[in-house]
Amino acid sequence: MIEYKNFKQFKDYHLIQELWNDDLLGMYPISDFIFKQNVTENKYVLKENSFVALEGDEVVGFIISKEFMNDMIKRYHDIGFISLFYVKRKCRKQKIATTLFEKVEAGFKKLGKKTIWIGKDINNFFPGVPVDFNHLTTNFLEKIGYNNLGPTHDMVCYHYQKDVIEHFENMEKYQYRYFEKKDYKATKAFFEKCFPGRWEFEFQDYYETGIFGKDYIICLDKDQVVGFVRLSDTKVPVFPYHITWYQKFNNLGALGPLGVDSDHRRQKIGSNLLKIAIKDLHDRGCTELLIDWTGLLDVYNRLGFEVWKSYTTYDKKI
Repeated sequence: MIEYKNFKQFKDYHLIQELWNDDLLGMYPISDFIFKQNVTENKYVLKENSFVALEGDEVVGFIISKEFMNDMIKRYHDIGFISLFYVKRKCRKQKIATTLFEKVEAGFKKLGKKTIWIGKDINNFFPGVPVDFNHLTTNFLEKIGYNNLGPTHDMVCYHYQKDVIEHFENMEKYQYRYFEKKDYKATKAFFEKCFPGRWEFEFQDYYETGIFGKDYIICLDKDQVVGFVRLSDTKVPVFPYHITWYQKFNNLGALGPLGVDSDHRRQKIGSNLLKIAIKDLHDRGCTELLIDWTGLLDVYNRLGFEVWKSYTTYDKKI
């Protein structure tokens, strides 16, 4: 008999991580650090609306839900996020996944949510459902009312193309350098003007750690910030999504998001920021470079990137 408990009733969270890692045989290995950051110490997880399925003392399924009520991304207020879900291989076809989803959806309705997204949460594991799982999840999700919104991709570069990457243009007009604490006011103004919402929140979240390393490169026109790129290696204090699956690589570096003030476009700023970030990570010793959550395949193909993983994005109105 299958018993269901929410995360306030069930405390052995490590068993969830173990089920995922053991049953998937290392396909998407979740490290202790990532699990702590994204789940056990994550303030956005809804413990009363996240559930495990138990067969005796064994965890055979789970679903993790989140909400985000920060006013910096007001459009997220009405969205319930399903961050991660899974049912053990040997226990499928017993309506466990159906029951887990029914419980989460009922909870989201009580909270007044109007839409459910799978993935794309703050401190997310995935930007959608990995296509590795399509033979299991596509029919199931669409059968229970989820809408297929199309694909997105993570791309990886394994070979550094020096002649392409180190060819910069129009560099003399702007200054490119690492973000420093003194740049906060100008950078905050840039995000408020050009990229309010998630990118602004992620920058603010980074700033509030008080640890300023080589995580943001900014482009300045005199004292005005007009562009940025975020970049990471495995030494950063907070792991953005693009570094989550670092255990699948030898020495992963990652970049993105990247943005340019619309008043300063067509000046090669975006191209220069991207190339500077790639060269920077290469110089740090990163042997693979990842760009996450993108549909710009042609743009990154030209710089030597290829699709590593693809995801199907889903939502459901409730």
